Amino acid sequence: MTLEREELRTDWTAMLAEDATSGVPTGLPAGVRGTAIPATVPGQIHTDLERVGLVPDPTRNRDEELVRWVGQADWAYRRRIDVDPRGHDRVDLVADGLDTVASLSLDGVSIGSTRNMHRRYRFDLRDRTGGTNERTDRELEILFESPYRETERMADRFGSMPGPYDEPFAYVRKMASNFGWDWGLTCVTSGPWRPIAIERWSTARLRDVRPLVDVEAGEGVLDAHIAIERSGPTPAGATTADRDHDGEDDDLVLVVTVSGHDTKQRSRVTVTPKEDEAVVTVRIPDARLWWPRGYGEQALYDVEVQVQTTDGEVLDRDVFRTGFRSLRVDTQPDATGRPFTIVVNGVPIDVRGVNWIPDDVIVSRVDRARYAARLAQATACNANLVRVWGGGVYESRDFYEECDARGLLVWQDFLFACSAYPEGEPMRSEVIAEARDNVARLSRHPSLVVWNGNNENIWLHDDMGWAAELGDRPWGLDYYLDLLPTIVDAVDPSRFYTAASPWSGDERVYANDVDHETHHSWQVWNQIGDEHYRDSVPRFVSEFGWQAPPQWRTIREAVDDDPMTPTSPGVVHHQKAEDGMGKLARGLAPRFPVPQGDTDDVFDRWHYLTQLQQTRAIATGVEHWRTHWPHNTGVVVWQLNDLWPVASWSAVDGAGRPKPLFHELRRLYDDVLLAIVPIEPPAAGERDRPLDGRDRAADPGGAHPATLSLPVPGAADPATEPGRPTVGSDEEALGDLADTAVIDPGTVRGRRRDREADRRVPVEIAIRSSRRGLTTTVRVRRIDMSGRILQEVVLPVELAGPGVLRLAVPDHVGVVDDPAEELIVADMDWRRAVWTPLPDQEMHWRPAEYRVWVEDAASGSVLTVEAQGLVRDLLVQPDRVSPTGRVDRGFMTLLPGERVPFRLDGVRADRSAELVRAPVLLTLDRVLADEAAAASTR
Repeated sequence: MTLEREELRTDWTAMLAEDATSGVPTGLPAGVRGTAIPATVPGQIHTDLERVGLVPDPTRNRDEELVRWVGQADWAYRRRIDVDPRGHDRVDLVADGLDTVASLSLDGVSIGSTRNMHRRYRFDLRDRTGGTNERTDRELEILFESPYRETERMADRFGSMPGPYDEPFAYVRKMASNFGWDWGLTCVTSGPWRPIAIERWSTARLRDVRPLVDVEAGEGVLDAHIAIERSGPTPAGATTADRDHDGEDDDLVLVVTVSGHDTKQRSRVTVTPKEDEAVVTVRIPDARLWWPRGYGEQALYDVEVQVQTTDGEVLDRDVFRTGFRSLRVDTQPDATGRPFTIVVNGVPIDVRGVNWIPDDVIVSRVDRARYAARLAQATACNANLVRVWGGGVYESRDFYEECDARGLLVWQDFLFACSAYPEGEPMRSEVIAEARDNVARLSRHPSLVVWNGNNENIWLHDDMGWAAELGDRPWGLDYYLDLLPTIVDAVDPSRFYTAASPWSGDERVYANDVDHETHHSWQVWNQIGDEHYRDSVPRFVSEFGWQAPPQWRTIREAVDDDPMTPTSPGVVHHQKAEDGMGKLARGLAPRFPVPQGDTDDVFDRWHYLTQLQQTRAIATGVEHWRTHWPHNTGVVVWQLNDLWPVASWSAVDGAGRPKPLFHELRRLYDDVLLAIVPIEPPAAGERDRPLDGRDRAADPGGAHPATLSLPVPGAADPATEPGRPTVGSDEEALGDLADTAVIDPGTVRGRRRDREADRRVPVEIAIRSSRRGLTTTVRVRRIDMSGRILQEVVLPVELAGPGVLRLAVPDHVGVVDDPAEELIVADMDWRRAVWTPLPDQEMHWRPAEYRVWVEDAASGSVLTVEAQGLVRDLLVQPDRVSPTGRVDRGFMTLLPGERVPFRLDGVRADRSAELVRAPVLLTLDRVLADEAAAASTR
């Protein structure tokens, strides 16, 4: 008989549990005690309480404070279940995820307990029937204890564990960011957050399937490491392994079938009664390879694994998809230090990544559709890697399947973040079980390439002086340097393991050293300006970021402040970073004025400028690092997404609305990147290492050859793709044109030199091509503030293969005469870069002149802007008109005669009067002029 699975999704209730131990939490509202409410499973208690009106939405206003009591309470989930084996040998209760500290019972009799949100559990229910089918209807209760009581017990046992926050997340194996973060609210959940089921089976089932893949001489190789569990004797002691009643336990057969792409291959292995593990190898001749997005197709094969009797009866099966690809990560020491280069199918990958946090503070609400939408946004901004950060969860199968299908590489953190962690029991055993479970579970996904031991723990231990508080107590280092790599090597040796992010690869070298493996760049944003991204070239940047508020509609729906200002209570509550508003203001100050006041129009200007500053800052880092390939081999921005409406480093806000940064990442992460780079020797005491180690003062630019040439199968040339119009006449739309500004580092954060010195700073053109050579031209223009061309040059671009090219710009074009009145624009195919010699607030911007009209389209409308003069950083915000309003572009800079269409979803042309006026449509000159006028009256 084949295993049968019955998911327990309905007929659940949840109720506050009270006893002498738990007590009643402070802040408990009326109507909660003694009330059983319908419960959603999979789910968590906050969702059910909110649905019946017992708690408010914690993401609105300051209502987070009104639901803190929920995490301090115990909760009992109940429903009736049928434990009848229905002819099978075994009846198991299977919990794919319980959040977190739980005791399970049937009719009041304990069947087990849990203390880890991040692993699966299975409970044998056979003895609950007494060997008969009588009275098989039982009440299942899952009693969830407040996570805070578990943390109190562990804190008493292990002592204080240093970390950045007051909340005790390090003492319990639970989603750490439930306890709040510098982008997250505190919302400590409980409940059966992943499916619960009854499974009935006989003789044997598949306990574990680990399909490890490789490619050998063009042949796809799948080694299926399979473990089985046998049903064991009945409660009465009778054997279940001798099905043919010949007096001997029976052999079993493991069968693995791989099919797809016009092939089907099958292998089988016999397992004797003394064995419960085996490796079944399937080989696919001329296998189609799985590639990261942009490098080739994502070829996936169907895999079916069966455990059968010797006469062919199927006892259990597992069906999934996987892909064939080779993988290694190059960290071999070189002349500078240690690289960190991800190599797939023999090709070094130019990593353009995003950090991923849980997409909802109530993480059980994230379903397949939400994963698909968010990961589609990752690919839309041209990312090819997603790093699953260590303060969240190991995501569901849906997440990794979406990454497999989309060609998104996955870097998976083990779940340790920003804190010291106890190493004693019972924590150590839980870490072992959790790691083994998830390394095995995720091994089938070709997208998974890196396992990472922790987020920042080793770095912070050294930088923050944790040793003084810890003394000789262990704090997690053994997990990262011994336990976890041992588990990865045993369970899935096909994946690369790194001890931490950041990590230098050597305990003797500072963990966040820019010359060794991975680096987090957080001094910029926290302490110094974004121009300092140019001070060094890390080998692989696995975190860096700059904050901005969410989209206007998102924050407006979340707070009821009237007026809504940067300092109004609800807005401030939706900023969780330490001194976050102060850092936003200090980040603005070098380039822009800092809006002040208590009116809605102040918020409008602040909102526009902080979002613009976010795009500028991120562009400064990405342009610098990507144009230093292969010294730098990857950039992973913090962060893609949010779990509530909050000012944060995200490109997509908590409501799923793309911020302008999202659109800027499309340009920055494109296979071909165009940038304008100021040429200036570094100031005294500053570091500036070119990609090849040369002294910039001795080699001030020029056309350097490609730094690397890589054959990439099946690569298409984007220059020949349809729908890519060129730039430069009023007859042609600008297509996907995007722009940025690269500010001379000598002009910001208190380092601006006199104007006479500034005007002598030349620029060069830097071009990065990730996958192919280039033969094209770049048009460089020096223009005045009306958009009139003062000088121009067309430079040939010849790049034999993937790499970096730097082009010298003649001084008559690249050196401005009047830094407040001129700027430089470079165009290559549909790509654009803009450079201003002075901070924007010191430039003499003219009022933008343009025509604008709106026409209906299939999903909304098209708003077209035609420039009649220079139009700097035009932004269209249709979400201010309609909650469903979306736009396909961010900030745009247009020259006279240029025309660009903004495609708007969710807004029709009959709203054109609103769409074409401020604050829906804004330009930089307008915002700066309005702020100057407001400042003059203060």
